[in-house]
Amino acid sequence: MKIVSNIFFISAVVLLIGAIIFFEVGLRSMRKRNLKKQIASNKLGWRLLFLTGVSFALSALFAYFA
Repeated sequence: MKIVSNIFFISAVVLLIGAIIFFEVGLRSMRKRNLKKQIASNKLGWRLLFLTGVSFALSALFAYFA
């Protein structure tokens, strides 16, 4: 169970980095007034942020019951 918890934690960290990158791309698109790319990047950033929360929660759950 500890290995599974560690795997979920590492995946959450990677997803969080991905979300930060996509939010940054969306911010740059906003500055350049590229609305289509901004919406797509921010939408993907929110999805990755949601998956980050799920992965952190699963990691905590597995760590608690390990």
